[in-house]
Amino acid sequence: MITAGIDVGFVNTRAVVMKDGKVIGKAGGLSGGAGRQANARAIYDKALADAGVKETDVEKVVSTGKGKFNLTFSDEQLGETLTAAKAAKMLVPESTTVVDIGADEVLVATLDSEKITEFVINQKCAAGLGVFLEDMAERFEISIEELSALEGPCTVMVNDGCVVFAELDALSLVNRGTDVKEVMKSLIESCAWRANSTLNDIYKKSDDCVVMFGGMSQNAAFVKALARISGIEFLIPDDAVFAGAIGAAALAADRCGK
Repeated sequence: MITAGIDVGFVNTRAVVMKDGKVIGKAGGLSGGAGRQANARAIYDKALADAGVKETDVEKVVSTGKGKFNLTFSDEQLGETLTAAKAAKMLVPESTTVVDIGADEVLVATLDSEKITEFVINQKCAAGLGVFLEDMAERFEISIEELSALEGPCTVMVNDGCVVFAELDALSLVNRGTDVKEVMKSLIESCAWRANSTLNDIYKKSDDCVVMFGGMSQNAAFVKALARISGIEFLIPDDAVFAGAIGAAALAADRCGK
């Protein structure tokens, strides 16, 4: 059986093609604005080409993510919590908690087998962490690779409760001559504290095996900061950024014929 999953995120879209439980093709790119469906279509076509299959070979397409309802060519739309939980159990069967941190959202769910026992999504002021860090790095002319490689304790502080106040603090520090890399370290730290506030919203924590997905899982500096603050050792699978699409494709297979 061949199925496909498309995760249309706030900034990036990922698509996978799966055959009998294994990913055989994948592709990613920017989601876009008004052209979101056209971009997703192009990314899906690339995933089909990577898999070496035709669209007619695919039995079901499931979309997820913020733009899931924009895709008129998907057969079904499923929520991000469901797809993240499914991907967690597929990629790391022993996982007990999944944390998905992307451009605009922090999602945490505890798992019992494939059943979701509890889930939370960020409060308003914990939103947009990925977009915020990327925008600030661009403003200070620091590459994403340099940002991810930042090490060492913070020597300055910015507000850790609101990205607007954090940005004002950061600009003020730079205007006073503070090294931009030190400022970016403090911004990473503040984002980690805000993400941790969502982790703490889980009533019954399960830290046995915590899997992290999403674009922020690729930012080593952020992951280290969050691990230190939360006391959790996160497990990040190779396909962490494709997890939403993988979960969608796997659920498409489960739901074929229903």
